[in-house]
Amino acid sequence: MCISRREFLVRSTAFAGAATSGMTLWGAGEPKSIGGNRPLLKPIHEQIVCPWSAAHPRHDHQLIFPLDDRRLMLVWCEYYAAAPSHLKRRPTTKSNQARDDMPCRISAKISTDRGRTWSSTMTLQENRWKRNVKHPNLIRLSKTEILFTFVGWDDEAQRNVFYRRSEDNGESWGDIEQISEPGWYCNNADRAVRLSSGRVLLPAHGPYSSRYIGAEPYRGGSSKLHGFMFYTDDGGATWHRSENSMTAPGRGCHEPTVVELKDGRLLCFLRNTNQRLFQSHSEDGGLHWSTPQPTQLPAPESPSLLKRIPSTGDLLLLWNNIASKSNWPRTPLSAAISKDEGRTWGGFLDIDNRSDHDAAYPSVTFVDDEALVAYYSRPTRWARDSEITLKISKIADL
Repeated sequence: MCISRREFLVRSTAFAGAATSGMTLWGAGEPKSIGGNRPLLKPIHEQIVCPWSAAHPRHDHQLIFPLDDRRLMLVWCEYYAAAPSHLKRRPTTKSNQARDDMPCRISAKISTDRGRTWSSTMTLQENRWKRNVKHPNLIRLSKTEILFTFVGWDDEAQRNVFYRRSEDNGESWGDIEQISEPGWYCNNADRAVRLSSGRVLLPAHGPYSSRYIGAEPYRGGSSKLHGFMFYTDDGGATWHRSENSMTAPGRGCHEPTVVELKDGRLLCFLRNTNQRLFQSHSEDGGLHWSTPQPTQLPAPESPSLLKRIPSTGDLLLLWNNIASKSNWPRTPLSAAISKDEGRTWGGFLDIDNRSDHDAAYPSVTFVDDEALVAYYSRPTRWARDSEITLKISKIADL
């Protein structure tokens, strides 16, 4: 039975999460989480940085990108009303709610005070597609050169990945170029990584096809999803895809997040329907991936985020810490630290544990001694409408 979004976790006994070779699903009864008696992180600054309005009823898929030592750029998916009647909606109104395929553009704001205040809104990528454009990622190649990737959605069969290049540190952008073969794809914001080799990885997923992943139309819950990587070794001039993909029992594996380990291997966590985060490794820079295995980290069908903390070298994991076969509940949003390159996890705490709110799809940016964690949030009584919450904390408090 699917767990209601309104059902809240009962904290279980804490234990470190290492990968296991077998898969045991959580039993019946109350949903389980990891890290009993977790503290709630107390931020030094907190705000709803993208609030709800009838004109802009949904905000998500955000990231915060340092433009230089002084300026941060918040980039996110800003859905917008496309008919007069939409301006009369409330966030609880289900008719014309902001579904995934509703009109959306990629917008941006600037902060010059480490995320405490933000400028008015600019459009980073207007919607030139039949449905919308979203899923931004930004990767710095040099002091002045940035790659900006995103997904343009036309219909059930065509949802493709594109990029633009800036050679003046984001002041202007070049022509739109397509990364993907024609098909149906999804990225998540703040997931692209640049490896120590210079290779850029763009994690992606799509429906299974014998031709290539993403070649067949997406068919909702009946689609078997596979995670894989787009990559470039020449700063985006040419793009390729990993030699194999990652999947698991159930609906498959999707929304991958990747971090480079100190020994040169790559660690990938993946969303799935098996009540746990699954993980895979690559030993050749993302060309080939091991068969995903379940971790002992409970999760609903909701994505996680892996990052390395620059000042400590530890790995940080952000995810919805609750076992569920469904994609709900999406609370709490928890954090964990690994000091041994992902073999075990500890230091569990909650970023947001309100039982009447969803808190998911996190991003994080580290600025000196601070961590800027952003995520979509919404009361559980709302429809698909959402806001973006920003919490700034000391890295030492994670």
